[in-house]
Amino acid sequence: MESYIQALDRYTDEQFLAKPAENEWSLGQMYEHILGANAYFFMANVKRCLEQRKGQVGGERSDAGENMFKYNSLPPVKIKVPESLRGPELVAHSREDYRKLFAQSLQQGVLLAEQVLQDEGMYKTLHPIMGWLNATEWYAATEIHARHHFRQQKEREQWLGIA
Repeated sequence: MESYIQALDRYTDEQFLAKPAENEWSLGQMYEHILGANAYFFMANVKRCLEQRKGQVGGERSDAGENMFKYNSLPPVKIKVPESLRGPELVAHSREDYRKLFAQSLQQGVLLAEQVLQDEGMYKTLHPIMGWLNATEWYAATEIHARHHFRQQKEREQWLGIA
């Protein structure tokens, strides 16, 4: 999260919103995706596991989930969000907004860390691709997902001529 916050200084407002193609995200849309995924998907499932709701005791990870944790990363390929999980086109906020919002997301993650460390790991919720994950696994997946977007960030920066 800190890397994304620091990177905001490298962009102009125009660069932050520029899209290389109609079907590709701007840096701002990528930031919106990461922030939304953290709050409404990853951290929401961490909380569900800790509160033992909307899941179950036990359950296995899928092969994709096993590989994500084995290699501590997502595959180095572009991943298309399934149509059934896609929402409306993402609308980016200002760079200043993301500076604050990413700092808040980071702080919320720090606050949850202690609870995650004390969790027994038996209660799990279902990730549509990775299978059944416990609070610790969801927490780790948050960082893995954010790191996965470093490749996309680098591609956009190259397209924009930012070295």
